[in-house]
Amino acid sequence: MLKNLLKICFLFLVFCFLFVGLDNNSARALTHIRDKISTSWPGINANHIITFMITETIPPGGKIVITPQANTFNIISGFDYTDVDLATSTEANGYYTDRILAATSTGQADGVTISVTGAGTSTLENITVTMNSTSGIEAGKYVQIELGTNATYSETGDKQILNASSTGAYRINMQTFDNADKFLERGDTFVVMIEPVYASAGMPRVRSNGNPSGVLDYGTTQTIMSLNTNYAATCRYDIASGISYDEMDFEFSYTGNFFHSVMLYGLVNGGVYNYFVRCLDEFSVPDTTDYLISFMVSSQPGEEGEETGIPGGGGHGGGGGGGVGHDRGKGRGEYLPYPPPPGAPGVVLTGWAYPLSEVFILKDGLEGGKALANVAAEFGAFLADLAQGVYTFGVWSQDSEGRRSITYSTTFWIDAGTQTTVSDIFLPPTIELSRNSVSAGEIIEVFGQSVPNDTAEVWFYPQKEGELAEAEIIKKTGVTSDAGKWSVFINTGSLANGTYRVKARANLEPVGYSEFSQVLNCAIGGALEEGLCQGGDLNKDGRVNLTDFSILLYYWGTDNACADQNQDGIVNLTDFSIMMYYWTG
Repeated sequence: MLKNLLKICFLFLVFCFLFVGLDNNSARALTHIRDKISTSWPGINANHIITFMITETIPPGGKIVITPQANTFNIISGFDYTDVDLATSTEANGYYTDRILAATSTGQADGVTISVTGAGTSTLENITVTMNSTSGIEAGKYVQIELGTNATYSETGDKQILNASSTGAYRINMQTFDNADKFLERGDTFVVMIEPVYASAGMPRVRSNGNPSGVLDYGTTQTIMSLNTNYAATCRYDIASGISYDEMDFEFSYTGNFFHSVMLYGLVNGGVYNYFVRCLDEFSVPDTTDYLISFMVSSQPGEEGEETGIPGGGGHGGGGGGGVGHDRGKGRGEYLPYPPPPGAPGVVLTGWAYPLSEVFILKDGLEGGKALANVAAEFGAFLADLAQGVYTFGVWSQDSEGRRSITYSTTFWIDAGTQTTVSDIFLPPTIELSRNSVSAGEIIEVFGQSVPNDTAEVWFYPQKEGELAEAEIIKKTGVTSDAGKWSVFINTGSLANGTYRVKARANLEPVGYSEFSQVLNCAIGGALEEGLCQGGDLNKDGRVNLTDFSILLYYWGTDNACADQNQDGIVNLTDFSIMMYYWTG
């Protein structure tokens, strides 16, 4: 009896212990844990995106430790904090705010430590991120850690993590600690290594987005016909079906890649139009079936045609030829038309600004119209009906945060009845500083916007008289995001007090570098004493030329602080004379 009673008591105590232990673990567990890898092939380098939510605050000086299953993942020598990004958000799929990372924890930067065994290609033991001494991470926040070449916030990663060499599921453990190394929370997730599955070369060829379609407005006499292909191709068309590619009578004006377009003329009211399209791929294999583009023109005045969504295709013809496929409509309303009708007299301007930005076209200093850049930052515009003579054209834009670019400017002679094309216009990146005055040793963030998925290069150098030595220029490169946004950090710890200048340029293959952006000033170890557009450089691009003169004319007779060079309260001939003194052309 007593023995049974003791057994019952023992089992009860074990149950209580397990119950309390399980309850304690559930209250100290990270949630919403996942690890997304770029490839699950065994023995292949991969990027990781680890996400989880913390339920206990990680204080300043606290730690996050990521530990993969023992003896499974490897890294190449040189994998360090530059290959790691850490960001937080209030929502799992919300906007994540990046934190500054460095080799060691400081007052502003979180420190990253990589623990390995072996040399060269080493076995990864763990990755530890130590919070900076100023800010931790609040409970309820989602944490996202990127490992590999996808880490691009403050530095660009150049190393990845080598997957486990065998198929199977592998544990990834996350733990958090306070600033006294006291355990806070933990959680596990798994990544699975599987053998690659290879796709066949028989992917179906698709022709799509044929335009126009439906009913066009009464009175329409010309329109753009276009389509997309999911393979690089050269396309032709005919008005009869069943014609082989080689026998078709008509070719698309803009073709040779994935977007194809041509201007159709001579449309009449009430007309019904059927065009049959076939394309030839890069291996000289033609389509054997027709792709039909069919539409009609309204037969009655006052009848509204259906919206056709005709893309303003075409392109700048660089490199592989063909169009870039700008989705900007038919050139009606507030935007200039593009592409131009083949051979139509006028000026064509094409290039890159910022994703989905409005691009302003100036003619002799006055606004001549606007274009709309697509998601790849590409834009095109056509100015028609220009009389013979000399013109100065300017192009500028604003990014998604309202920061204005400097103005691209070009001057040339136009012959009557000719079409002139200015291509590869590459607006410099916009630029902004987190602060324009810091104490020595603090970090300055430089950021802005440019073309997406490329790079921006920042120059940070002292303001001085005379020639600047190459060694005095700090150059930092940042990668632009899908939205074109970029950011780099300048550590001022080794710099002397004084005034410094900051500018940026973007790089785009195969065009190369853009011109430099507006030049900003920054003070280290004191307040910034910055003049108001001194030396006639009104757009602050380091030059005094027609662009600055256009700005001066725009503010003529006003008290604009930038254009008013002598600060007498009015922009007039005195200010013009000052600008001429500093003229660089």
